[in-house]
Amino acid sequence: MRARRSYASAPAPLSSIFSPKIPEGGGAGEVGARGGGFTIRRGVETYVEYLPGEADESELYLNDSRTSFITSVKSLELLRKSLGLKGRVILRHRVHVPIGAGFGVSASIALTTILALFKVADRGITLREACRLVHEIEVECRTGLNSEAGFLSEGLVLVLGWGSPSRLILDSIPIPRDSLIISISASSLGSSRLLESRERLRAVEEVGDRKLEDVLKHPTPENFLQRSREFAVETGLATEEVQEIFEELERLPVIGYAQNMLGRACHALALKKRADEVAARLRSVFPEYRVGVHEVGNEIRVSGLV
Repeated sequence: MRARRSYASAPAPLSSIFSPKIPEGGGAGEVGARGGGFTIRRGVETYVEYLPGEADESELYLNDSRTSFITSVKSLELLRKSLGLKGRVILRHRVHVPIGAGFGVSASIALTTILALFKVADRGITLREACRLVHEIEVECRTGLNSEAGFLSEGLVLVLGWGSPSRLILDSIPIPRDSLIISISASSLGSSRLLESRERLRAVEEVGDRKLEDVLKHPTPENFLQRSREFAVETGLATEEVQEIFEELERLPVIGYAQNMLGRACHALALKKRADEVAARLRSVFPEYRVGVHEVGNEIRVSGLV
């Protein structure tokens, strides 16, 4: 049979602060996190090639390298069954932000995989339903807590009610016109290790809730980033590398800055006219780290390919 092809793209839901909510004995729909962060417009693109006449085999590629990325594997396993996809499936993910550094890549890969597979199967799905599947996959894989909230809003997103998409309470804080996110990434932090320690989670939850209340008392980008930065320091998540980056960002013309959750990485909000200056300085001081300049926004696209 003739090969079918599809494409999907999604933003990267960058997290700045979170308060994990993992009740004892709670189902996936009750698990999540309060928090907040930014939607990075250019996150992940996924291309699907489906050959229904061939053997049931799967090939997964991440930035041209063969992979077994967990949320990609789980999404494909789930939808092979529910969509009846018999045959060979090739998934190619193009990731435009650092992986394992708090950019929500696992959620973006899951979402784009789901949307592209529904398209190649000639089936439709709403964004909220797709996000429900992303949420369940992320909870099962322990790769994120309510990262999918960033797909249902945009800009500086606040997650005030947690859990499955039907339970989410979202808000946002307006950001300045012509502002960009500058990111600097050293390496990743093990989110799954954190999620395995209930005592650690409770400590992070307490600080996160307190700092979010401080944000809501004065909801500006400046205060949000300051409280997020305090959260990173008070919870002990701010590593030595992160604090060195903080010291440099304090000297630069930015609106505010914080640590990526979770990663040995930071992000700053700056006006477009100062972004190149900030990025150049960070590259000069930290030549071994990855520095990026990102537009804030949310563009989710799906199409069939000839």
